[in-house]
Amino acid sequence: MLQKYLKYLITLRYIKLFSYWIAKHIQTERKESHKHRYTYYYGIQYILGTINEFLLIFIVGLLFNILPQILISTLSFILLRILSGGLHFDNYKICAYFSLLIFTIIGLLAKYIILSQTIIAVIFFFVFIIFFIYAPIPLPSRKMNENKKLIFKIIAINLLVVLYLTTNLTNNIIITNSITYGILLTGIITLPVINKLK
Repeated sequence: MLQKYLKYLITLRYIKLFSYWIAKHIQTERKESHKHRYTYYYGIQYILGTINEFLLIFIVGLLFNILPQILISTLSFILLRILSGGLHFDNYKICAYFSLLIFTIIGLLAKYIILSQTIIAVIFFFVFIIFFIYAPIPLPSRKMNENKKLIFKIIAINLLVVLYLTTNLTNNIIITNSITYGILLTGIITLPVINKLK
């Protein structure tokens, strides 16, 4: 029995099971069609999956004593990722474990490898060029016309500038380093060559 529960935990299958159970309950209560159940299931799975990823990242942050670094990096990444798009996995389990691995590495880098102001400026300029040329990369769940793409690009670039100014104005190396590593990851996953690897 314990082995069965461990399998559900490791494979993250419990996310699908909870999502299906909640979606079925909502659909039954509202007496709606199976099509509605699928819509609920997709939305709930996304919400529970995001919460689950944050919990995993939080736990790893505590275990490795990199909680501030991993949280700030993740937040910086998410703020820009929403606008810039980029690498996307169709399989939730791969996405969750890949994200956990990458953010753990970033948290450790942010703690132990301190970046100079010159390197930080180069990283931000590198990401600025990537955003200017490629962003936003369309996500499967988000279709965009040219006007919407332009709006997302402008907002992403402006947010990037705000984050750069934040790194210059703060005297906290944890914040500066963590934001920069999160930004670097966003830039990398926005590159078309990376998006072809999945």
